[in-house]
Amino acid sequence: MMLYAHFLWLAALYAMGCGPDGDEMHRLLLGLAPFTCGFAFLLRVTRPFADIHSILRWLGAPLLLLMPFAIKSVWQVFQAVNVEASAICAADTPTTWQSLWAPVQLVTLLLVTYMIVKVWRSVVRDKSRDLNTSI
Repeated sequence: MMLYAHFLWLAALYAMGCGPDGDEMHRLLLGLAPFTCGFAFLLRVTRPFADIHSILRWLGAPLLLLMPFAIKSVWQVFQAVNVEASAICAADTPTTWQSLWAPVQLVTLLLVTYMIVKVWRSVVRDKSRDLNTSI
């Protein structure tokens, strides 16, 4: 659920923009990034449990469908903060955490995608191995 929350919030961020709290959502997503990466690594722990691993494979598909929207949000912030040197929700100069926000989110997205693909491939490989041994 942590992966879904992070991806959904990140995908909807470009449409939400800055609310009354300013860059609160951006700070929340930056704080969730390490936990999201940790949960992504936990996907590999389910490998001995073939049924759970197979279910997680299909649960990863919607996350990959959200990827273009999440990348759009990251790109918009990267362009505003790192290229144009403006703050996320203000006309000030960006702070240090704002300069790190887009690269951290991109690394998080890439890591989660990598782990989902690894789960997908391991399930397919295990099923093909089972088919070969049953013949």
